[in-house]
Formats: sequence, C-alpha cells, structure tokens
Amino acid sequence: PTPQLTQLTTGDCCVNPGWSPDSRQVLFIDKPSDSASTGIYAVDIFTGAEKSPQWSGRVGIYSPDRSLIEYTDNFETVIEKPSTGEKWAIPGQVPVDFAPDNQHLAWDNDTDITGPYDQRPSDLYVADINTRKPVRITRVYGGGLVGWLPRGLKLMYLGRPSLDVRERTLTVLDLTTNVTTTLVSAERLSGMSVSKDGTWLAYYITFDADKSRNGIWVQRTDGSQRRKLDVWGAYQWRDESRLLIIPMRTSSDKPFEVWEVEAASGNSRKLTDAATTPLQILNGDWRVSPDGRHIVYVNSADRNLWLLALPAAGGP
Repeated sequence: PTPQLTQLTTGDCCVNPGWSPDSRQVLFIDKPSDSASTGIYAVDIFTGAEKSPQWSGRVGIYSPDRSLIEYTDNFETVIEKPSTGEKWAIPGQVPVDFAPDNQHLAWDNDTDITGPYDQRPSDLYVADINTRKPVRITRVYGGGLVGWLPRGLKLMYLGRPSLDVRERTLTVLDLTTNVTTTLVSAERLSGMSVSKDGTWLAYYITFDADKSRNGIWVQRTDGSQRRKLDVWGAYQWRDESRLLIIPMRTSSDKPFEVWEVEAASGNSRKLTDAATTPLQILNGDWRVSPDGRHIVYVNSADRNLWLLALPAAGGP
C-alpha cells in the first residue's frame, strides 16, 4: 500500500520536531501566541491538525524517561525534577547527557577554547544524577562526548588520543567493566548515530587519503562487523538493525524518497516513491518515531509538520 501522509500542524508551524517516548506525540518548541509561554508543545499523531498543540513542558533537554530536565540558568547548568520542583546546578554552562538508566550524567569540558579545533583538549566526566563525585574518564583532542549507548552504561566518545596522532578515534567505554572498544579511526569522521538497542552504529568518512573509505558506514558497536553503503544521503535508525536513508537528490525540484537498509546484510528496499508519495523536506528536518512506524518532517512547501506512515519493517 502507498504510505500515508497526514498534516499535523497549520500556520507555518513548526521546526525541529521530536517524539514522546511512546511515539504517540510529536514535540516541538513554540510560542503559539503573544500571550502564550515559550515551551515544548505536543500534537497527537492521531488527531493531527484537528486539535491544537498542547503545552508539554519548559524548553530543555529531557532524560530518557522525561523525569528530569536540563536547562541553563544564570550561567549554570540546572537539573530539575519537574514532578517535585527539586533542582540542583552544575557550575558553568556545560551541556550534560543523561544515561539510559536516568541515574547518571556525562559531559565534556573544553579546557582551552582557543586555537585550532583539532588541537583543543577536552576532558570527559561522569557523575551520578546529583552530580556528586564527578570522575574524569579521559582526555581527547579535537573531539569529545558522542553520547551514551541506549542500553547499559556504555559511553561513546571521539577524538585524538594525543597531539602526536593525526586521526581521531571513535571509542566505546563500558563503565561497568572499564573495558574500551576501538571502533574506527579517521581524520574526518562525523555523523555518528546509534541503533535503537545500541548494537549498530552509522557514521561517515570524508576526504580520506584512501578514497575507498569515503562514504557512509554501518558497524557493530562491539567492533565485530562493518560495511560501507553504496548510497549517500541523510540517515536515521528505524530499529535495532534497519537504517532509514533519504538519498541525495539529483535535482532540487525532485521530491525525496525513503529507503531502508538492513545493516547485517546490506540489502535495501525503497519505502516511498516520489511519484506517489512526494516528500518535500525542509533543511533535513525529519525524525523517526521511537517505534519506527512513522517519520515526522517539516514540509518545505507549507512549513508545517507532516507525518509519514511507513510500511512495516522488513516487508517485501
């Protein structure tokens, strides 16, 4: 069946959408009127434009279960528990990353913000949710924290281990065993994205001296398997092992299409056809729902949020 498109918002609203953990609501930052508060608003994917978006919370970065929020106040990073109003601060404007257990934090501090980026040292720290007894994990140059893997206490970071090394290395550290896994090293390595269960990773390499390395790669996070894809474009993980890719267009007047790639085998299939489901996505602003069933995107034709219902994963 032809994938369905549904309009979610009206009035040129909105940009930078996200999802609620249960995949039932699309979240975005808005100030719908002069009298309304700026904050995160939610629109139900089943009612769409039939019902006005509803207030969901203040602007900030939420923990995976949305029980905690991080924001900046008076030049400090504040962690707050919205249900009780309890809050505590980390000195300095240091963005933190919540662990999947909602009990730990990680962040990096640039010890020197001057000079070439690839020579700047960055220290990585881990602490419990109340920021007690922070522990410095490592120092890298020209990089920093990438984020937590979705399961367990595994931290991913990127950078040069010393100024004597030219290439940056992507590393996973298991905090429960203190074992590190080196995944890949390259001078220009970007676009790290982890699958829903943390077993697969996507990234791309550019302008490498070895031209065969340039392109998008998928690799297991234990370092056991990797492959280069024969397509170039924007990508996000749909589930534990399937990567959604929107290939680069040959012309700006052509609609986008969505493809699905099975990481282990490299097999791919087209999920949408430009002739029947023309996708006009503004500035790469699209997000896959946590359950992998939908994509929300900003429509470049009307600047509103639209919903794309995807065919079942792994279908013909």
